[in-house]
Amino acid sequence: MWPIYVFTAELLVVTLFIITDIFLPMRRISEVRVIIVGAGASGIAAATSLVEHGIDNIMILEAENRTGGRINTVPFGNGVVELGCQWVHGEEGNAVFSMASQYGLLMDSVINYDIEKMVFIGSSGNIVNRKTTEELYGILREISNSSKTDLVNYTGSLGEYFSHKYKQKLEGHPLSNSSLARAFLDWVHKGSNIEDAADSWYETSGHGQVEYQVCKGKQTWAWKSGYSTVLDLLKKRIPDPSNELPVESKTNFKAEVNKIRWNNLSGENKNKVAVECSDGSVHVADHVILTLSLGVLKKRGDFMFQPALPAQKLNAIKGLCIGNVDKILLKYPYRWWPDNFTVFSVLKTNETAACIGEKCWVHDIHVFEVVDNQPHVLSAWLSGSAARHMEQLPEEQLMQETIEFIREFMGKAFNVTVPSPEELLRSSWSSNPHFHGSYSFRCMETERLNVSAAQLAEPVINNNGISVLLFAGEATHSSYYSTVHGAIESGWREAKRLTEFYKMEMPCCSGAWCCQDWCLPLQGWDAVCGRLEPTWSEAWYGAPLSA
Repeated sequence: MWPIYVFTAELLVVTLFIITDIFLPMRRISEVRVIIVGAGASGIAAATSLVEHGIDNIMILEAENRTGGRINTVPFGNGVVELGCQWVHGEEGNAVFSMASQYGLLMDSVINYDIEKMVFIGSSGNIVNRKTTEELYGILREISNSSKTDLVNYTGSLGEYFSHKYKQKLEGHPLSNSSLARAFLDWVHKGSNIEDAADSWYETSGHGQVEYQVCKGKQTWAWKSGYSTVLDLLKKRIPDPSNELPVESKTNFKAEVNKIRWNNLSGENKNKVAVECSDGSVHVADHVILTLSLGVLKKRGDFMFQPALPAQKLNAIKGLCIGNVDKILLKYPYRWWPDNFTVFSVLKTNETAACIGEKCWVHDIHVFEVVDNQPHVLSAWLSGSAARHMEQLPEEQLMQETIEFIREFMGKAFNVTVPSPEELLRSSWSSNPHFHGSYSFRCMETERLNVSAAQLAEPVINNNGISVLLFAGEATHSSYYSTVHGAIESGWREAKRLTEFYKMEMPCCSGAWCCQDWCLPLQGWDAVCGRLEPTWSEAWYGAPLSA
């Protein structure tokens, strides 16, 4: 039971509870074995794995009013679009592909960055010569393909590497000093910033690129019914809805976490963690799995935890980087662009032409792409400061400036009258306080501070040697960072960490498994001594456990 104290001072009655040496106002208190902060891919992966393996006394605290996190499939036009994660990247070793492909949930995306499907438009609205396009594009692809080997011991930025190699490749070439060659390098720079979520590839670590592991196979698998389908796969709603794991009912929405007290709790709360939410509620658990984005940890990590996180953890949060990538989706009454192209880019071939005032942001759009299953929709991709500026624009201004840009370049290039869009939708990952960015990358600061994803993933241990704070999310994955499959694997990793912890803390006796008093109550166990659920042991250890 929680110790409750009532103090009366004339007209004021204050109800308080003791959780540390500090008195805190109590609104609601609940107690579970595991709290998971965040209902994104990693949070849902952790929750479903724990439930499957017998630990179902859990709670998910989600600040948004939906599950998915940076997976955000929303209705638009005649179907759905993705405001966040777009494609399944690769096949071999990709947990998402493994789950989805067996049920036929994926399809070939119309986007594959085949040069034959791409159009480059110059600053004057002319389509750039295709032979020249293919030649410059080929040179840049060669540099990209050789980078994994070249960057192993490289100490500079990705931008320094690419710029130097590009200059070398173009020595003696007729286009070596041309504005078109520089415009192509600028285009690849923007593409790199989309891929890494960086403001500039001069802040992206060259060596850090080697850490990322590409899953072999097609890199742009699209979902037939939206990326949120992966959440149904994790919950076992697919293939049979009757087998859905009870995760949704354990989720508290609009539960924004303000404070996490993780050490030196007193009395019956010894070795526990208290999580306080903005609505005044307090939730207590033996362990907390944090799946917060790196952006939130950077913004709030210094004051969210009491006591402060260990120095190594704070250093990892500081050294790993996260940036912003956004989309603008435009739904037209009909398809006015050529059927045989899927990607459209405007190159800054006129270096003397300056954009006017705040409208410069639109010139930093990397590409306009067609959208799978949406024949009348175009999607614009942009990152960095341009994306942050775009997020703050009034919708009417955003619509007008985007329309003007498209008409000025694409309309002229294809000699068509571009209609006004019927609908517009945009993402806002940077300005959303529950994300503060899109996904993580390895920056030059990562190298300077010599930090790693493994340090971010390391559990925080209390004074009694118990791992009370566990960390998951794409930024904690050493090789699949920035991806959904990396996020899911990290959730599974932390769930496994807890199941193995309870396996070690529950020694066998007389052919059965006994729970230590402080471990109770654990769902799936007899109150005193009981056998381990077969599904738990078979899933993690290959066979039922025995004495």
